[in-house]
Amino acid sequence: MTAPAFHAEVAPIEGMPQASTMALAGRVTLDEASAARSEILGWLASTDAERIVMELSRVEKMDTAGAAVLAEAVRVGQDRGQRILLCSPSESVLRIFELAGFKDVLRCCCTDPEETHRRLTA
Repeated sequence: MTAPAFHAEVAPIEGMPQASTMALAGRVTLDEASAARSEILGWLASTDAERIVMELSRVEKMDTAGAAVLAEAVRVGQDRGQRILLCSPSESVLRIFELAGFKDVLRCCCTDPEETHRRLTA
């Protein structure tokens, strides 16, 4: 069975001003990379959120093109003064980040909501 196409949902983080979650789901592969890049970077450019959690637990398939999109999003966000945390990466995300050698991006990862909250408020 094929993983569903890329999808993203954005929501504010309750009780944390200027903080939002972008939950990614489905495939983030070469076929979806252009659309994913446009959606993610477009939202980063338009939001006033300073703290951003990218929830990755529902990403079913990712390849190096998808990993490059996330690495670029983290870099662009940092350049804009946004603090971006990648939360609950799926096995597919972890595997491709390790294979691609994106160890710097993996340092932005949180494994659970408590760690995410602690790192956002630190």
